[in-house]
Amino acid sequence: MRTFTKLTVAIFLAASVFLFASPAFAEETITVEVRTIAADEEGDEFDSDLEDIRERLARGFDGYTSFEQIGQQTRQIERRDSADFELPTGDTLTLAYNGRADEFVKLGLTLGSRLSTTLRATPGSTFFQAGLSYEDSTLVLAITVK
Repeated sequence: MRTFTKLTVAIFLAASVFLFASPAFAEETITVEVRTIAADEEGDEFDSDLEDIRERLARGFDGYTSFEQIGQQTRQIERRDSADFELPTGDTLTLAYNGRADEFVKLGLTLGSRLSTTLRATPGSTFFQAGLSYEDSTLVLAITVK
């Protein structure tokens, strides 16, 4: 009878771990969207696909008057893993999910051999990385973490 009681308690404890840990498992994967944007100082065209970040682009890239979305990629990244995004310049953007710190998502960002950094982003937020030349424009990356 004692063996049965011990086995029942062990099963109950194991089941409790899985039931109460499921929200933590849900945070083990994030979704990242990378939009590639050609920004130019000539012209006044604004791609309607970028309307949700129009004000932020205008504020963050003063002097640029034309914005065209030229690509969009979405990847799911598991904790302690990374995903590659091929850019129209031929470069590769690598984003690594390094876990969470309070309400922030910790990301590693590598752009070929040109840039390697870590940052924290609030889920749902969009941040920008710019500086690569693309045709006669500047390539802007709009990175959204979900």
